[in-house]
Amino acid sequence: MTTAASSIRTRGRSTWIRLGAAATVGITIALAPTPAGLSRAAQLVLAITAFTVLLWMLQVMNNGVASVLMMALMIPVGIRPQLALSGFSSPQFWILLSVLFYGFAMQRTGLAARLSYYILTLFPGTYAGILSAFFVIGLVLALGIPSMTVRTAIMAPLAWALVRSLDLAPRSKSAALIMLTAVEMAVAPGCAFLYGSLFGPVLESVFQTKHLELNWLGYARVMTFPTLLLCVLLIWVNQLVLKPEAPLRSSPAFAREGLKALGPIKRAELITAIVVLASIAYWATDRLHHLPSFFGGMLALAIFALAGVVRDEDIAGGVSWTLLLFLGGILSLGNVLQEYKLTEWLAGFFVPIVQHLTFSTALFVVVMALAMFALRFLDPSGFIAIPVLFLPISEITGAAGIPPLVLAAPLVIGAIPFWASYQNIWVAMCEGITANQGFSAGQRIRLANAYAVISLITLCAAVGFWKLIGVL
Repeated sequence: MTTAASSIRTRGRSTWIRLGAAATVGITIALAPTPAGLSRAAQLVLAITAFTVLLWMLQVMNNGVASVLMMALMIPVGIRPQLALSGFSSPQFWILLSVLFYGFAMQRTGLAARLSYYILTLFPGTYAGILSAFFVIGLVLALGIPSMTVRTAIMAPLAWALVRSLDLAPRSKSAALIMLTAVEMAVAPGCAFLYGSLFGPVLESVFQTKHLELNWLGYARVMTFPTLLLCVLLIWVNQLVLKPEAPLRSSPAFAREGLKALGPIKRAELITAIVVLASIAYWATDRLHHLPSFFGGMLALAIFALAGVVRDEDIAGGVSWTLLLFLGGILSLGNVLQEYKLTEWLAGFFVPIVQHLTFSTALFVVVMALAMFALRFLDPSGFIAIPVLFLPISEITGAAGIPPLVLAAPLVIGAIPFWASYQNIWVAMCEGITANQGFSAGQRIRLANAYAVISLITLCAAVGFWKLIGVL
């Protein structure tokens, strides 16, 4: 009991120290001379933003609560309440809310598990076969589950069960290869689709801020090729970086057993599958019906409720309200940064660099990806880094003949590094699911290095593809 009380006191002191560090940075920025090009109100917004980013990075409190605190602090410094809270009235917030329930429905009904088990039975019991199966699982689930967290929650336990069924030693290269690649395949394939990852709504928000057109098919045209190439290269290179101790020649029989245990497809699964497929068709044909993306999502939620897939008690617990509060705050922050010209101020730092890079699109996308890697050490989510890098330079790159989606590509692909666990909540989830037995820190860093290099190679190859199809 004494030990437990001491541990609680230690954690409490640590929390106050981290809070003090975040507050010190914020207060220092607020009390410093106002930088040239910024108004006093903009300087205070910058101080609040720095304070909040440190709260997120240092895990001082629940991320959703930190977002609420950020929006509250903006009001006394002169930000209109309608602007400070504007993220929650944006179309992106409502498409996010709606599609998160898609993931819940697929998980609740067992449709996600059925698809995963079925796909695993189609591939040979080799390392290449298993990793390819996880790629297909991630790609299929991304069509109906935009939350990378939910996909990881489905795929990581599946991968860990496979590791144990194959009797692979904990933290062996074989186990690490399967576990880390499974997490990559839970996250990366969704970047191929506008609503296949939570970066999509954030990107849609910054496009709307700049009055730029963005639709499902246009996004897929630019992003599908580099995303699929990235995943294929990861599967190949990961096996070279973490070469298994011995060849694997065992069929994952547990997948067939798991599929058999689910029994015949149920009514709720069928309804969920129909809704997901109809929604994809709706998003892909937005140029024909001209209705907003969230309209279909709202109708889908009503159908789930009427069919009993989403029950009354699920409205509160079916999706992560921490995530929704967090992203609502992010969307609000993007609007505030734009309103108070902070993006134009940041442009003063970025534009001179960008102007010297636009002569080569390949060099440009590589540098933007490197900038994203760097910012992800400060922004654990990536949701702040995307608008910070996109908004100040989108007009400059557009004038140089680089379309907005080409600018967005390195930001999305560069948004999921994992040199440190705090940078990537999905890798951290996997560490928890496996009780830190799936892979070592050294193995994680080796594959993180491989991911970074492969991302840059992929982007360079994508430039040639974009020229071929007329995007550039």
